[in-house]
Amino acid sequence: MAGNEIKVARFLFDNLKSIELPHLGVINLIGAPKPDGGIEDILLESNISLIATQDSVKKADIYLNNFGVSIKQSGSSFSFNRIQRKNLLDLFSYLHIAESSIIINKLDKAILDFHSGKVEGRNRPWQDFFDDFQFKVMLEFLMMRGSPNIGVSTHPASFILEAPQEIIQKSDIKTYSFGEYFEEYSGSLSIALRRQWIGQMSKSEHSRAVGIAKKKENEPWVFKNIVGKPRPNRDGQTWRTEIPQSDRRTVYILFIEKK
Repeated sequence: MAGNEIKVARFLFDNLKSIELPHLGVINLIGAPKPDGGIEDILLESNISLIATQDSVKKADIYLNNFGVSIKQSGSSFSFNRIQRKNLLDLFSYLHIAESSIIINKLDKAILDFHSGKVEGRNRPWQDFFDDFQFKVMLEFLMMRGSPNIGVSTHPASFILEAPQEIIQKSDIKTYSFGEYFEEYSGSLSIALRRQWIGQMSKSEHSRAVGIAKKKENEPWVFKNIVGKPRPNRDGQTWRTEIPQSDRRTVYILFIEKK
């Protein structure tokens, strides 16, 4: 999720029947995705919180005039988060992306080179790994229809809505089909090599790293030596005292980042 879903929903609610968006027309109906696949109409301002709390695996964050819409924040953002190596082969197979082993080998090498200090900077052009067709097919699925670990979403998105964190006027809101989004931003997208650590203070990041490292298919992206440094907590602590130094690991996942 973009993080500004509630603000977008509230702005649209406050301007119901007076704001018109490309592809969607004049906004008359606002709905929240329900876990069972249904839609709950937002008829009261107090129900807007349902936009962010219903069904964490949805692709559509909101329904506008009964169209599923994915909300993204304007400017730098992530088009998709936390791709694990173990999911890549099944993802490419499902999407009929050829030469999957070649792509994975290229990603393995990029992560090893970055971890070893042979290259600087965590972001890589997506063209280093995919051709135009492969990347577009993958990104369309990840943004609009599903995710590698969950599969096809019960709430697919038909359109993408972009808005800043603080919406001042109607013109701050942009809507795109996926094709329009890709044409607009394909030159601004990159593959981000992100790391987290077994033993770091963040409970969620530590737990996620432990889970990733347990999967055999993820082993090429898991390293015993520690590269980089986790963000310290409020007390200035970087590492969990209950995890021996010998058990710490550097664990990598991929993000698709938009600058």
